[in-house]
Amino acid sequence: MKKALFFIFMFAGFATYAQTAQSVSIDFNKTRVPGASIVIAGYDADFVQNALIYRLEKVAGLKGTNSKGFRMYPAQNFLDFGNKKYDIYTLVDKGDKKNPVVTLNLMVSTGNENFVSPIDDPDLAEKMKDFLTGFNDYMKEYERVQKIDNLTTLIGKLEKEHNSLVVDTDKLKKEISDRETKLRDKEKELSKTENELEKAKDELNSLKK
Repeated sequence: MKKALFFIFMFAGFATYAQTAQSVSIDFNKTRVPGASIVIAGYDADFVQNALIYRLEKVAGLKGTNSKGFRMYPAQNFLDFGNKKYDIYTLVDKGDKKNPVVTLNLMVSTGNENFVSPIDDPDLAEKMKDFLTGFNDYMKEYERVQKIDNLTTLIGKLEKEHNSLVVDTDKLKKEISDRETKLRDKEKELSKTENELEKAKDELNSLKK
């Protein structure tokens, strides 16, 4: 029983750790630099990357570029970190086959790849972790936004197809109506011609007697 409780608490502790940002060292340009990271559970790496780009570039208005395997936001102001301009680096690590854990890494530089650490700037280092922890919660909001966008796109597509089908159906109905009218006219002409033909034949037969 004690062992079972131990593993339950250990697992709960790991789950909490996995969803809480940590100050770490990150591989960058063949060296280890200070940064922060968080494990994102329940989403694949591509989805996390897209959510991160949406959060920083669409919501926050930052301008990103790819640099040395990272998504970089050079010399930009991000209010979550303060009023100064920083070089912001992000990297979504999808792990490997043995350990397929998605980890979001974040580094912030004051320029010239001078990366912030908890020692030289504890306030900013804490804000970096706060951002990552908040982003982990933001994933649900991004997922909701994506579902809304996808459904809006689908509805727009279906409405376009529906309107096109309505036009085609109305066109076919008109063609059918026109053909039915022509058919009735032809039937009247046919009936008239048949009557005239029978009358002519009767008159001819009468003359032959």
